[in-house]
Amino acid sequence: MALAVSAAAKAGYPGFCPDAGLINRYDPGARLSSHQDKNERDFCNPIVSVSLALPATFQFGGSQRSDPVAKYALHHGDVFVWGGPSRLFCHGVLVTFPPISGPLRTGIFHL
Repeated sequence: MALAVSAAAKAGYPGFCPDAGLINRYDPGARLSSHQDKNERDFCNPIVSVSLALPATFQFGGSQRSDPVAKYALHHGDVFVWGGPSRLFCHGVLVTFPPISGPLRTGIFHL
């Protein structure tokens, strides 16, 4: 929870207090189809996504599945925060890759 609150604040969402957490576990080669997260009670809050373990390609589009998508390589420790007008944008995991040995890379992505 502390990580989500801190990441949201750094991305411009001070006072964020998550009321739910979701863990998706992917095996190498897995994917998650483009979708919108609409189960939350309040769409005013951002989504904070934390990547752990496997590298993956995260795709982030627009309000329609047919909108163009941007692709981001996410690695262990990366945090991706989106909210505001992009809160209901379509997103998914294109593919996960086998782990790469070596030091962990971290970064923060914000839309």
